[in-house]
Amino acid sequence: MSRTEAACRIMEITEEIRGLVQEAMGLVQENGSDLTRERARSYWYPHILMALGEGHGYLGGSMCSMESTAGELEGEDEEEEGDE
Repeated sequence: MSRTEAACRIMEITEEIRGLVQEAMGLVQENGSDLTRERARSYWYPHILMALGEGHGYLGGSMCSMESTAGELEGEDEEEEGDE
């Protein structure tokens, strides 16, 4: 698998995780107490979204997100092609 293919797969996985996190949060919203919902919304939910990448709507972010890692892999692949 090339680095570009790996980067594309990482982006696909990122989107799959986003969907699963949304599903989990929906389950908490439907079934959790006010305290449980607030704790999820204040802790693990934003932490996971920020670790995935941009576009999460929270202040702050991750120094090394899954999206940025995918971008680095693509950049490394392009650098190698330029060296040839």
